[in-house]
Amino acid sequence: SRTGLTPLASAGRLARTLGVATHLLAMSKHSLEFVPSLQLLAESRASSSYTALAGPNNSGKSLTLRWLKYSMGREAYFVGTNRFYHVHHLGTGLRNPKELDELEQNFRSNFDNESHNHEQNVFDLARVLNGLKNSRRDKLFDLCSDLIGSRFSLKKVEDDNDLSPFYIDMDGQNLSVASTGTRLLMTILGLCMDERFGTIMIDEPELGMSPKVQSALAAFFKDRARRLEYFPHLRQILVATHSNHFLARNDIADNFVVTKEGRRISLAKIQSIQEFHRLQLNLLGNSLEGLFLPSAIVVVEGKTDHAFLERLISLKFPGRKVTVLASQGDVKRSVNLLRESLGDFERSPFRPRVFVVLDSVHQRGLTEELIKMGILQPNVVTWDKNGIEYVYPSDIMRRVFSCGNLDLNNLIIDGDRISILGTTRTKVELCNEVLKQLTDVSEVPPELNRKLLEPLTAAIA
Repeated sequence: SRTGLTPLASAGRLARTLGVATHLLAMSKHSLEFVPSLQLLAESRASSSYTALAGPNNSGKSLTLRWLKYSMGREAYFVGTNRFYHVHHLGTGLRNPKELDELEQNFRSNFDNESHNHEQNVFDLARVLNGLKNSRRDKLFDLCSDLIGSRFSLKKVEDDNDLSPFYIDMDGQNLSVASTGTRLLMTILGLCMDERFGTIMIDEPELGMSPKVQSALAAFFKDRARRLEYFPHLRQILVATHSNHFLARNDIADNFVVTKEGRRISLAKIQSIQEFHRLQLNLLGNSLEGLFLPSAIVVVEGKTDHAFLERLISLKFPGRKVTVLASQGDVKRSVNLLRESLGDFERSPFRPRVFVVLDSVHQRGLTEELIKMGILQPNVVTWDKNGIEYVYPSDIMRRVFSCGNLDLNNLIIDGDRISILGTTRTKVELCNEVLKQLTDVSEVPPELNRKLLEPLTAAIA
């Protein structure tokens, strides 16, 4: 098989003999080529407690999980994306002793169907809760309480009726009226509580959950000591995700970028912090594609601001990676994306290294809003005059406009045109001329040095 799923040694633990190679090769789904092979992937991840697969839609992340589940059999459970449930009252009953065999047969039947993309999560929340022993259910409630701050308990609909159905109480109300995200969280954690499974594979664990809950769940998954406390039976968790929260941070090699080209699906292990941060920020929508948590971050408003400051800072700070981020006029959106990517922004070591540069004319109250969002007040830089052109190097401006130093005070900006003593350039033309002549010894105006370069030097020292 081109997937590379051949029998593994028992130490691999992630794969077992498929026994249906001839049948699989006849199906186009099974003629995909995985690089590295899924056998090698399974063997390499056998001793790792957490693995994150990330990539764009249709890259093959979910299919990779399903293939691995197929190879592992009934000791693994694949949590599909179709897991939005309503649970009102819980019935009673015993587990079917053949339940896992039936589930396994159903999974394989669906997987072998070329026209079927298996997204179903067979265990709905009610079935999960009914199947847990009291002690495990109580630990589930405790864990959910710890992660989201609400209190959960099992209660009867009628207290004085021993045969009354039960319901889950959440802070005095039925769980059925709680948020969808809460039920999704309890479903995933409840499946992890099931002692019959040694591996859980979760397709898009972030579905329906707020960033705060995603962060709490992801932190728990990646904390091996805490996981052992609640899930001592669970050797591995594998996720396919579009959320930066579920990327592994303690060991970046636990993350894989999945891409698909034709029939080939590539699984590239993250090998450097630069690759990790590029992936992390790509998951936020690609608007920060070039940003990978450098020495400092400078957010600017427009194109020419970005072009000039990016070049100037690279010259003034050789060997240091300072990213200048163009906000395309939406500074708040860019800052919000940064806050999401950096996690707890107020406690982040990057907080004093994030600067925002504004023209003198900007949205009313913007400075105050940026400060509320976590930007330090001294790091909100506002030019005295409205335009980056006022802080271009004096020596270059004199050459471009063939004028003296005092004549620079007569600079006029009219729309897109910059004029001094009758000589005119468009903003882009002037910026391009400045960039051609800019060197590390160009005459930086005192305002630019005082407001940005000096604080930036102090921040990354």
